[in-house]
Amino acid sequence: CRLSISIGLVSTGVALMIGVTFGALMGYFGGWIDLGLYRIVEIFMAVPVLFLLIVAVAVLPEDLKTTYVIMAIIGCFTWTGMARYTRAEFLKLRNQDFVQAAKAVGLPLRSILFKHMLPNGVAPVLVDTSFAIASAISLEAILSYLGLGPADSASWGKLLSSAISSDG
Repeated sequence: CRLSISIGLVSTGVALMIGVTFGALMGYFGGWIDLGLYRIVEIFMAVPVLFLLIVAVAVLPEDLKTTYVIMAIIGCFTWTGMARYTRAEFLKLRNQDFVQAAKAVGLPLRSILFKHMLPNGVAPVLVDTSFAIASAISLEAILSYLGLGPADSASWGKLLSSAISSDG
């Protein structure tokens, strides 16, 4: 259980950092920046994560087939939903009075984005985060069930696979 939960939390943490940063920049600036960064989001959305994980496990050398690499791959390719939710919230919030006041005072961009706007638009991202944790756990369990997960530790997929094979 510890391995599955840690994979879910770490990979979702990576996805959360990337997604919130991209979404905040897209929603705050709009225009060409929004258009360009959203194309990057669409490119990452087009990549099937399970297929990418299977190919990565097949191609990587044995010393790189670790839990950390799986966490990194899951985190680096599942951030798009968080970016889209953050973008939508920041597009809604960027014309609010408190954001205009923060700009007028001369606060730096990082402060406006992450200290003023993010706390007001974090609710949809938190809901998506809980689903992303479950998705990351499922992806790792699928890999382990197929025998492609990390060989050095037990996971739910490996336990299920061994239970099915020893049953018959």
